[in-house]
Amino acid sequence: MLIVSGFSGVAYWMFGFAFAYGDGNDFIGLSNFALIDADKDDSTYANFFFQYTFAAATATIISGSVAERCDFIAYFVYSVCITGRWTLV
Repeated sequence: MLIVSGFSGVAYWMFGFAFAYGDGNDFIGLSNFALIDADKDDSTYANFFFQYTFAAATATIISGSVAERCDFIAYFVYSVCITGRWTLV
């Protein structure tokens, strides 16, 4: 679970936060990938961590229902995709 959390955190840092909160159109954000365009104040980083905890919680809710029922690699890929907002849920 710690490995999945680590890779999911990187996915959220690289893509998820930018897709959800970057400047763009009404559908998807198109800036702030990997927090490159982050403000100089600490509020952006605090907001990033706060939102990441909710993104990670969505992956862990599913882990309780599929425990011992699916392959680890499948759960790993799912967690990275859902946390990185590839599915734009």
